[in-house]
Amino acid sequence: MDTQNCLVVDDEHVILSLISEALSSRGFTCVTASSGEQALAILAEASFDIMITDIQMPGMTGIELTKAVKKLYEDLPIIVVTGFVEEYSYDEVIEAGAADFIRKPFSILELETRMARIIRDANLLAVIKKRGKDLEAVSTLMIAGLQEEAYEKVEALREEIKRLKEDGIFKKE
Repeated sequence: MDTQNCLVVDDEHVILSLISEALSSRGFTCVTASSGEQALAILAEASFDIMITDIQMPGMTGIELTKAVKKLYEDLPIIVVTGFVEEYSYDEVIEAGAADFIRKPFSILELETRMARIIRDANLLAVIKKRGKDLEAVSTLMIAGLQEEAYEKVEALREEIKRLKEDGIFKKE
């Protein structure tokens, strides 16, 4: 498996470090941000395979960040984590555009397993989208080929009519 790039966003430095160090030890390349605004600035400069964000942060919340990121980078999978279970619902987080929602406390193994599934699904979706674009290109070429064939037939008919006129088959009345 290629190294996966992960953006981790949390305002709590201890949590940010724990997640980043744990994932780095498992082969992920992690970049951290301590706010939604900082995460958006980092995303403007680099691409990532997945983003993990806390939901409860000063300024921009994880849900607001998720919505903003999905508008700009619709294919970036996002996992939202929270310790505030009663305040946020799974549906609310998924509707914002997250691929998954994890409640704290969670194990790194659980996070890694969910990340692997989400990245796999994102890669499959990218392949499907590419194949769709390839099919569109083939369809366009086929249509263009049919148009070219039709133009060739029309031109052949024009040439035949011209020859017939020259041979006197068509007389002016």
